[in-house]
Amino acid sequence: MSSSVEKHDVVVVGAGIAGLTAALYLARQGLDVLVVSIDLGGQLAQATLIENYPGIEAVKGMDLALRVEKQAKIFGAKIVYGDEVVGIDRLGDGSFILKTRKGRVLRAEAVLLAIGKTPRKMGVPGEDEYFGRGVSYCTICDGPLYRGKNTVVVGLGDQGLEAVLILAGICPRVYYVTPTRLYGDPDLVSRVKGYGNVVVLENHVPVKVVGDGFRVTKLIVKDRLSGVEKELDVEGVFVELGYEAKTGFVRHLVDLNENNEIVVDKLGRTRTPGLFAAGDVTDIPFKQAVISAGEAAKAALALYNYLQRRWGRRVELKGDWRKTGKVKPKKSMRLR
Repeated sequence: MSSSVEKHDVVVVGAGIAGLTAALYLARQGLDVLVVSIDLGGQLAQATLIENYPGIEAVKGMDLALRVEKQAKIFGAKIVYGDEVVGIDRLGDGSFILKTRKGRVLRAEAVLLAIGKTPRKMGVPGEDEYFGRGVSYCTICDGPLYRGKNTVVVGLGDQGLEAVLILAGICPRVYYVTPTRLYGDPDLVSRVKGYGNVVVLENHVPVKVVGDGFRVTKLIVKDRLSGVEKELDVEGVFVELGYEAKTGFVRHLVDLNENNEIVVDKLGRTRTPGLFAAGDVTDIPFKQAVISAGEAAKAALALYNYLQRRWGRRVELKGDWRKTGKVKPKKSMRLR
């Protein structure tokens, strides 16, 4: 194996509430934990206010993510942002090789997938080219950057309507492009219609993102019924079309349901020994922050026990406050 391969006890893929919670629990046991993620918080970062997380009266999603990130780092978890795992394979000795988009090669004794779900793209020319330069998939994150500028939301249902409301108070003109008739929570619909600077384009779809080479200048859209195209002079394009589970890169190692979600057992185990999953990417039906955190903690405990057995130790972690058997977590049979 090449010396350029980074070796860790555990690689956690994703830094949403599930990934960060798993990293916290694993690092607390003295394991060498690396988290790889495109961003911090995942879908949690888009939550304006969480009021049903036990023990916390009300908190912004990003603030909650930052709190758990800090805890995980205190116990030694290493976190890499701005990269994503695009390939994973299990070796003959039971360890895993992971490859990232930026060319990193990682080797781990076990892997925990917490990739959540990713925003659906429009799938039109110019979208990828102008990502981060006018095209955004997080209105609550990037909306304030477009204060005083014309913007457009390409969306569906409540998610799209909420994005429009975020922008309507700070932008002179907000277009709402939706492929269906306007629908969603009646209160949200009413509030959107109440803004004089909001232009709703029902039964319209995006055709192309246009820019000057540096930033977005227009979005071309088409009426699905008449076929007529029009240009919208905007500087910000916010895509709010829902989320999807991008699990194709692990399809050969896991079972997937009809929604491409990873099938796990009650301990977060997939069909491949040493490969665990937790959070919204799994087939657990309830997609809530507290449930993702709880499932991740459970999967992390199961992963720890898996590693102890793999390393030939007579130890089992029952809870994070006690262990059975005698073990010094810092001395592990890690990859050499």
